[in-house]
Amino acid sequence: MPAAVTVLGAAPEVMTARVADVSGSGLLLATPRPIQPDSPLRIEVEDVLLLGEVCRCQNDGAQWRVAVRVHHSLSGLKELERLNRALLDTDKEARQRTPRPDR
Repeated sequence: MPAAVTVLGAAPEVMTARVADVSGSGLLLATPRPIQPDSPLRIEVEDVLLLGEVCRCQNDGAQWRVAVRVHHSLSGLKELERLNRALLDTDKEARQRTPRPDR
């Protein structure tokens, strides 16, 4: 399953990876480049956002195997985005209807 991986830090680096395995508290990524252990990551997979850190990184010849300990996850991103847009539209409409006091 494809994933967008962002290595967080002073100069964030974004790459496309593949989720090779999932466990209860982590996952294994196949990446085109190595990622240093202890690096914080943001991982977007389908409708899920994961935050975690690299536990281990090793080369298997064609790619890198990156083990990630997941600390936080948020699912239902598409629904959250839809609700956020609806709230912003409602707020915008309310501001347009509210009369402004003369100065």
